[in-house]
Amino acid sequence: MTRSWLACLLLLSVATSALPAQTRATLAGADSAWKSGDRMRARSLYAEVLAMDSTASRAVFRLAQLESSDERALALYRRYIVLEPNDPWGYMAEGDLLSRMGHVDEALVCYEGAHAIAPGERDVAIGRARVLERGGRAHQAADEIAGWTSLHPDDAEAWDLLGRAQMRAGRPRAAAEAFERAERLGARGAATRRVAARAAAAPAITPEAVSLGDSDGNRTTRFGASIDVMAADGVRLGFRAMRQAIESDIDAVRGLDVEARLSATPSALVRLNGAVGIIRFDGITENTTVPGPGPVPGQGSGQGPPTPPQGQTGQWQAMAASARVRLRAPGAGPSLDFRLERTPVGFNPQLIRNHVERSEARATLELPLSALRVRGIGRFGRLTSAGEGQNSRTSLEGALALPLGMWQPSLQYRRTGFTRPSLAGYFAPRLAETMEAGAYVESGDDGLLTMSADVGGGMQRVTPHGAVTGAWSRVWRAWGQAALALGPGRSWFVEIEAYDAPFALDGAAADGSWRFLSVTSGLRWVIR
Repeated sequence: MTRSWLACLLLLSVATSALPAQTRATLAGADSAWKSGDRMRARSLYAEVLAMDSTASRAVFRLAQLESSDERALALYRRYIVLEPNDPWGYMAEGDLLSRMGHVDEALVCYEGAHAIAPGERDVAIGRARVLERGGRAHQAADEIAGWTSLHPDDAEAWDLLGRAQMRAGRPRAAAEAFERAERLGARGAATRRVAARAAAAPAITPEAVSLGDSDGNRTTRFGASIDVMAADGVRLGFRAMRQAIESDIDAVRGLDVEARLSATPSALVRLNGAVGIIRFDGITENTTVPGPGPVPGQGSGQGPPTPPQGQTGQWQAMAASARVRLRAPGAGPSLDFRLERTPVGFNPQLIRNHVERSEARATLELPLSALRVRGIGRFGRLTSAGEGQNSRTSLEGALALPLGMWQPSLQYRRTGFTRPSLAGYFAPRLAETMEAGAYVESGDDGLLTMSADVGGGMQRVTPHGAVTGAWSRVWRAWGQAALALGPGRSWFVEIEAYDAPFALDGAAADGSWRFLSVTSGLRWVIR
């Protein structure tokens, strides 16, 4: 980069050699202020030069660099290009600014202009790759830099940049190779990054434990481990086994969950996840009567007091499967998250005793709207249980979010309804409405300690089947996750989730005040 800017300065000095003596003296003073870091004086003097001579391209370029407004800086860069149409660094400067403003496609057009003037210039190739990476196109950025390194195999910095781009593209094996080449050529810090890339590509084992409890007296404990390996660069296969105990004040069930997993990153804009497994529950007390008395108007779940367990103990084996596709346009463009899921609903022994299962499709679409993000979520599913017909559930949600760097405040409204009530152990109101404000915050993913949290609070009202709409009551929710890096590929993580609401999508209390707390902790350890 230093060599290219020296060439740019040479072009500027040639362009200013024909200026009048007074203008050249003022320009020299502006350059001196620029070099000393006195931005205010430099801006004033360059503006004075431009007032003397509107064709002083050097002053135009420097004023663009000193301008705090992106729009005014863009106008100045374009003015400079008109004055110096054969200078590729004018096009690159415009392209870099456009990419920072989120206009990636326009920035790439600028770099095409620079390439036409200087096709063999290093900064054109590297700069274009940086624009692609800044726009979320890490795969294309990696391919761009790879093309440069194939022609210039001794460029240590380019190999290091290639490794970084490959990591962001989800290709740790290719990244490790690039970092190894950069290390041999003397790139600073490449050795550390090579170790991290090899750790990301290595097999890993993750023991974890989960504890859940709610205000109904239901308690769930899970413990087990998963192992995953990289089958191909960007494709991981895994296996998970978890033991669980689900208890209430009057009953207890034990279970074993085994699951195979797949995750893939075909490109920086597409992510795929899938899982399939079997869950076996043992020690189920089979009822010889109906699941419970009828719904109580105006109350939460409508399941009434629990029916004491009767009859023989048994076993239930159910399949669980899920698939998820996440699509994201470059930069701050729209995104789509689509999920399919089939799973047994095992939040309390009564649900397991009644063989309650949920099948659901969920789609989340997020669109940019000026400085805001508009989010729409639709969930469409059905629940089945022994002794009851299927029950359909529909949930629609709309939200407005304002991205502000590390945190994102939002406002949202959600309405959920079931086609009929249920006696199987889950709350199925005719309608539940929630209005809330929330905020999401994250600390990034490159430090020793990374954290993210999503909190919200608002009002909710519930309308049971055959009853009047209840009054608005307060609700709040909180989710947080933290991970502490213990070395390359090793980290300890903790996740906490809590609710206080009359109704939640997967369970509620009979008295209209349901509280829930979940704590998960585990250790991800790379096997090398």
